[in-house]
Amino acid sequence: MSRRVEPTRNAPPEPDDFERRLEAKLEARRAEERARAPTSGWSVGLRYGSEFFGGVLAGVGVGLLVDWIAGWSPWGLLVGLVLGFAAGTVNIVRAAREINAAGDDG
Repeated sequence: MSRRVEPTRNAPPEPDDFERRLEAKLEARRAEERARAPTSGWSVGLRYGSEFFGGVLAGVGVGLLVDWIAGWSPWGLLVGLVLGFAAGTVNIVRAAREINAAGDDG
């Protein structure tokens, strides 16, 4: 009158099942990170401003260096300033493209 109970076996999940669950978790994490991306107006404005200011500052620095080395007193600074404005504008356009591409992905 004894009943014999077969032990239940907890088989490990199939590899395909594991990969599917892993992909689902990774995609959920990626979506969460995209949602937390700093795309507020304030952060975008600060990025644009710093990109432009960095380009102008680099151009002025190079212009002053050329003035100091070559002795072309106002011309190196003026040319460096114009080139700095151009570099700053290119930096802003590049940053805008990156932000737009990131917004299109999410």
